[in-house]
Amino acid sequence: MATIDETGYVAKTQNEYFDEERQLYLNIDPNWNLDPSTPDGLKLASDSEIYGNLDELAQQAYNSKDPSKAEGLELDIVSSLTGTTRSPGTPSNVGLTLFGVASTQIFAGDIVDSGDGTPQWTIDSDVVIDGTGQIAATATCTTNGATQADPNTITRIVTTRGGWQTVTNPTVPTLGTDEQNDTQLRIERAAAVARPGNNQVDNTVGEIFAVEGVRRVAAYENDTGSAAVGPDNPYGLPANSMSYVVDGGSDEDVALAIYVKKNPGVFLNQAGTPVEVTVTSPKYPTNTKVIRFSRPIAVDMVIVIDIVDDGTLPGNVDQLIKDAIIEYTNGELLPADVGFNIQGFNIGENVPLSRINTPINNVIGSYGNSYINGLDINGQTTGAVTIDFNQLARFSDVNITVNVT
Repeated sequence: MATIDETGYVAKTQNEYFDEERQLYLNIDPNWNLDPSTPDGLKLASDSEIYGNLDELAQQAYNSKDPSKAEGLELDIVSSLTGTTRSPGTPSNVGLTLFGVASTQIFAGDIVDSGDGTPQWTIDSDVVIDGTGQIAATATCTTNGATQADPNTITRIVTTRGGWQTVTNPTVPTLGTDEQNDTQLRIERAAAVARPGNNQVDNTVGEIFAVEGVRRVAAYENDTGSAAVGPDNPYGLPANSMSYVVDGGSDEDVALAIYVKKNPGVFLNQAGTPVEVTVTSPKYPTNTKVIRFSRPIAVDMVIVIDIVDDGTLPGNVDQLIKDAIIEYTNGELLPADVGFNIQGFNIGENVPLSRINTPINNVIGSYGNSYINGLDINGQTTGAVTIDFNQLARFSDVNITVNVT
């Protein structure tokens, strides 16, 4: 049978069981007839298949306890040991501009949409229209997934308020994600393992990753007494400061995650789009603290792709390529066993043009000998689009053009 040694689980194949049992028969009688047409030959074949199947079942049971190999429900159980649960997905977020009468208050949860009822977006926080007759706000889609919206298409006010006149979205949304696949859950579990500790950067990052809806986290530390740029402070952060840049999750939940883990006396710097929340201690209600962090500054990727069609590509290949790019950049296109670049793009990560070839070839490689004749991202045709440490590359259908000739 299979064994477990210092290298792990060692199984035998069906052929190995067959050869082993056959030799046992022949050790008794070298002339034993083990032809598949005989009863003994049939038993030999049946035994080896049964033993091989049992080893495979035992392999699955063994793998179910290893977070690197467990799948599906087994991975959910292993991940729960560190307080990590599979995310049902995250919603898309969009920036809005609200127009109306000065001093009009719009409340968190108020709903807007594109005019057809779906998808709907809810305002994230209470805002008040200022003296210019407008105010910026953010909104979250009511459904999870990569919900698209072209600029200036979210224009209907569903929850009417006296004095609130119009709404629009100047930019495309930051796309959400579908339910976590096994690869993504393994990555989050690994990040959350450090969560139970205290007063360390990794612990705080793990706590933030555990917040519902969080997609990406970057933490930057300057543990020197100087704000000068140098090897220990490459981004010129304030002295003795931490900067957390977080994509996704509600402001209040992210702030609480930072509050319960931050070191006393450390300055919280807002490196990106600033967020400030007053947090009340869940243990001691008289303790409050202003928590500062930031959202990444979105950098839209405007992509132009030229494809030479050998006549085999389907008529909707342009949309197939767009969908593949969105899935790839959300970390949802490639399986875990491909071994490289399966997570999409993180905060502060440059966008090499060569990486965008992957989702394109994933589509056209299924047909004939069509090929990529040109790729342009934000005016660049070679190298990588530079993303600053507090920025995040943002991909959207509306900013992808596919020319097929």
